[in-house]
Amino acid sequence: MNTISIDKSTIEQALSNMQNAINKKDFTDITSNIFFQTTEDKIIIKATDHEIAMKISLQARAIEGNIKCAVNGGIIINIMKSLNEGDITLEEAETVLFIKQNKTSFKVPIHEIDNVPFRYNYQEMEKIDIDNELFLQGIKKIYHCCADPKDATNISMQGILLEIKNNLLSLIATDSRRLGFIRKEYRGDIQDLACIVPKKSINEILKLFHNEFEIFIKRANTRDDEESYIESIGFIYQNIEFYTKLINARFPAYEAIIKKQANACRIAINKANFLKAINQINAVSHRVKISFTPKTIILETIEDEGSSASIHIDSENNITEDIQIGLTNKYLLECISSSKYEELEFHISDPNTAILIDLKDFEELIMPQIL
Repeated sequence: MNTISIDKSTIEQALSNMQNAINKKDFTDITSNIFFQTTEDKIIIKATDHEIAMKISLQARAIEGNIKCAVNGGIIINIMKSLNEGDITLEEAETVLFIKQNKTSFKVPIHEIDNVPFRYNYQEMEKIDIDNELFLQGIKKIYHCCADPKDATNISMQGILLEIKNNLLSLIATDSRRLGFIRKEYRGDIQDLACIVPKKSINEILKLFHNEFEIFIKRANTRDDEESYIESIGFIYQNIEFYTKLINARFPAYEAIIKKQANACRIAINKANFLKAINQINAVSHRVKISFTPKTIILETIEDEGSSASIHIDSENNITEDIQIGLTNKYLLECISSSKYEELEFHISDPNTAILIDLKDFEELIMPQIL
């Protein structure tokens, strides 16, 4: 008899974490399944949709014989949700897997897993050392700058660039209308790298991990005359392994864009007051004209469709001439809301070129609206 007894909540949480690694588009594909295999005292669960892959090891209450099979991911996740708290039993027969709890029993068909498309092993990858908190907080803060895969024509914009070069660690995201970035000194001893982590994978990383994890990369084997690249990255913590393919494309040139203008006018603003004003403007208009004067910031609607608004904020600035810029409310709100600090600073060199907003924990360039 091939059976395993395990806590229902433990396996349900693992399966729930894996549901985005299941192929939901083609139920005939092997990747629509979740793979189970027992060891001496654990059950190993794997899932992959060819783009991301997960492996979770769970401690069992008891194991008899061996379980090695694949079952439809969506079905077994729904079954687990329907069961009560407490222990459950998985029993593998010739062509089915039984899921039992007290007087309740489910039977689902199984598939052989000799050809599981799971090819990841962090022990065969290169470990990189970076500040975990910086990485997680960084991708969280600039995530809104990633292009939507449904709209983006440039695949390289559908993720976040992780780059280590010239003793700098950079995290950068753009959708061509805005660019969010973090750059910090890096003192590690590794070969320079640049890889684009897909937007979907960023979501999973933020969901699965906190500050304790290790990062591993796999560099592609290339000919001597070819530029090397990183094909996959893995995040490992205790019993959880998460892997993702990377976007194999060249990220847009950004260094000249983010280079700060020496003659830029810098205007410090209280975040809470400014955020409240933008939200008020947003009630009647999607775009805002911002006028900076030596003692006041004036926000006004740009569209004139019968509704308008004008908000004045008292703010002492060191500017000598009034400055006017136009911006999209959505971009401003997403940018400013992502910072934990109470102050922000506008860097304006030309109202018709990208406006830099320095939020201390990250920076963002936003293309202006024509007034």
